[in-house]
Amino acid sequence: MTDSVPRVSVGLPTYNRPELLALVLESFQQQTFADFELIISDNASTNPAVRRLCERYAGTDPRFRYMRQEANLGAEKNFWFVYDQARAPLFLWASDDDLWPADFLERGVAALDRNPRASAWFCQVVNINMNGDVVRSYPSFKRFQSSAFKFVDLARFLWEPEIMGKANLIYSIFRRQELARVIDLFRDRPSTWGSDMNLVYAYLCRSNLVIDDGLVLQKRVPTDIVDSVVSPRSQIYPREERSTYFENYHRAAADSYYRPLTVAVLAVRSAYDYLASGRAAWDYEHSELKRDLDERKHDFEKWKTTRSQEFQTWKAHASGFIARNVARTAGLFTRNLARASRLLAQNLARIRARIPGSGGGR
Repeated sequence: MTDSVPRVSVGLPTYNRPELLALVLESFQQQTFADFELIISDNASTNPAVRRLCERYAGTDPRFRYMRQEANLGAEKNFWFVYDQARAPLFLWASDDDLWPADFLERGVAALDRNPRASAWFCQVVNINMNGDVVRSYPSFKRFQSSAFKFVDLARFLWEPEIMGKANLIYSIFRRQELARVIDLFRDRPSTWGSDMNLVYAYLCRSNLVIDDGLVLQKRVPTDIVDSVVSPRSQIYPREERSTYFENYHRAAADSYYRPLTVAVLAVRSAYDYLASGRAAWDYEHSELKRDLDERKHDFEKWKTTRSQEFQTWKAHASGFIARNVARTAGLFTRNLARASRLLAQNLARIRARIPGSGGGR
């Protein structure tokens, strides 16, 4: 750790993933922008390889600060911990399994320097699986900064389905002074579903965003999530979490000009999502029923084809059997008929021989 205050503080909470963490540490060591500190908070990992890895990097690079928690804080408290340790005017949360471009910090800092009115910077995102293959991409986040009227962008953020990746904006480079204005809205509350999106929305209500479409952050997702079947309801938010999720959006907009907008948009969306999820669920059930019927029809056609083939095979065998037996019977009949004819001729000859005057007498 150096005494001078860096331009960027990167907060990296981690737990028990040394193989993936090694890739992340290497990606930050190779950043083309050097004036940063990397705050690593090991959340009491049980795998000793995590500690060895972090101590090795921290021992060779003074920009890396390694701290190990004596007891597991929970994911969210570890998330806040790295923020509290930050010293720089710019701050970035980093996940311990993503792949960060080498010029991520350089381009982000330069963009914020060029845009002093902007308070956060981010790029494009794709999801990769555990093998590093791209499995999902998202539309440009410029959709949240494209309008001349901020309320339109905020309404779009609230209305958009959660599956469209808006939670990824939590990995932006933030101006820490601006971020501090919204942190206290959430940090002392219990962890809830969608809290990352609530925090991002709170920030957007009070700040401006700059997006760089020319750079791509690769965010890793578990393979079993990518391969799983996505039902219509999971494309938005869990219905049982709606009340808390929407309440936190109201909290996010508190004391801002956009609280009335937030209340209005969420009220309409709540009604729309209720109707849409019901229709989507019906369509999903209908498609499942249709697929089941199609499978049964396919099985019946397969069974019918198999029985037809078996019948044709039996018919061929029966025809051959009948033909062979008819031929055998005909041959036997012909032989017996010939034998009977010979016996008849012989008997007739004997009878003639015994009749006087027939030329066969004494």
